[in-house]
Amino acid sequence: MSRFAITLTAALTLLSGILEAEAQQKVRLGYATQIHNANIMQLADYAKKNGVDVEASVLSHYTNLQLALMTNQMDFVVMGYSNIGLMEDLGFKNYKVLSGVFTGAQSLTLRPDVTINSWKDLEGKKIGSAPNSYADILFKTSARLGGADLSKINMVNFTPGPAVSAALAAGDIDGFVFWEPFNSSAEVKKIGTYSKLDLGDNPTKHINAALYVNAEYAEKNKATVAAIVKSLVESTDALNADQAKFTAVAEAGTRASREEIAIAIPHGKLDNKLYFNEAKALLRLISEAGITKSYHPETVDRSFDYSFLMEATKKSRRDLGGE
Repeated sequence: MSRFAITLTAALTLLSGILEAEAQQKVRLGYATQIHNANIMQLADYAKKNGVDVEASVLSHYTNLQLALMTNQMDFVVMGYSNIGLMEDLGFKNYKVLSGVFTGAQSLTLRPDVTINSWKDLEGKKIGSAPNSYADILFKTSARLGGADLSKINMVNFTPGPAVSAALAAGDIDGFVFWEPFNSSAEVKKIGTYSKLDLGDNPTKHINAALYVNAEYAEKNKATVAAIVKSLVESTDALNADQAKFTAVAEAGTRASREEIAIAIPHGKLDNKLYFNEAKALLRLISEAGITKSYHPETVDRSFDYSFLMEATKKSRRDLGGE
């Protein structure tokens, strides 16, 4: 081979490598800063190995993530199963739900001097809560199913922030229903302790967050979507197998302390299963609570896409939470 041919071949090989690198798919992903989103916090590292460049953005609430998905500011978002019903109310159907992200991570915290053995024991108590939040809905549902008269539980409204912890410390409330790290923070400060009562003691089984994608994007970029779901499964498996790494990733990605994170971790679960019947139960709950206009279980049938999760895990739809 001539020197010119060798040089040309080398140049073409280099150019090919450059073009391949530039052609690596870039995706926009949004999520909220939560301890049990640690598998999302390190997703970019796994995605890069699978040929996808993730541009991750932290948004403060599920409502902001929903808006970002609906207005095409994000290709993927991590938000609650309840957002299915909220988007249905708005007539937005251009999305698919691909995988679970985590379950649980919301609890009832009580002052250390308050003894509660049953849901009915909460009657007459003052419980702080963010009204119509997912934690609030689960609490009221489980309490009602557990035999408590909700009209006898004094609910005190709070916005997420330090005020609820201050109220607990001052004795103004007997407990609060919030998400992590509010609960673990109260435990660390010795102003509260986790109740034995389970917010997931209802048909939802405490499903919480899932991975959504723009449906049109998914149809045009199936290989990229498959790589993202595969990366999420790999990230989740790695953290579930190594709590020290889970703690380190969550500490780097949140404002919570290492002690708060260590306490919070067992109260939720990194979980990629996509819970079909539980999602329908949740849609019924938020409809009955008046948060959505009506109950539309068919939205779960339409939006849940198990194909990528089945490919990534080599498991059946039934094994992954489906029917």
